Formats: sequence, C-alpha cells, structure tokens
Amino acid sequence: EEMSGAGPGRAGGMREYKVVVLGSGGVGKSALTVQFVTGTFIEKYDPTIEDFYRKEIEVDSSPSVLEILDTAG
Repeated sequence: EEMSGAGPGRAGGMREYKVVVLGSGGVGKSALTVQFVTGTFIEKYDPTIEDFYRKEIEVDSSPSVLEILDTAG
C-alpha cells in the first residue's frame, strides 16, 4: 500500500481523517458528536465554542483515527 501523495494522513500507521461538524446554533451538533464518540447522550451542556475529539474506528477494514472538530453554531 502506498503511503505518500494526497489523501488522509497517518497517525501511528493508522489512517487519519479530519471531520468538521457544522450547522446552526442549537440543532444538536455537540449532542450528536458526543454520542458518536462516547456512546452516551448528553441532555444538558454548555454552548460550544469549539471542542476537539479523537475516535479510533475501522474504515474499509483498516484501523483509522477520526479527528473531529465540533464548532459553534
């Protein structure tokens, strides 16, 4: 497998994907992001300015890392 050129980065041999969560204020971007990353639903939270998360997943049977930026609405 070629490891150079354009495309996702690599973190410790794993593919690395960068995700930015965008949308209007109060629509549930943070709730959805936290539920995806931790598996728990948050009902109350302080309004987001900007939060950063990392999650290890599998993409096409390859270990990968998502870097998720949760933005303010």
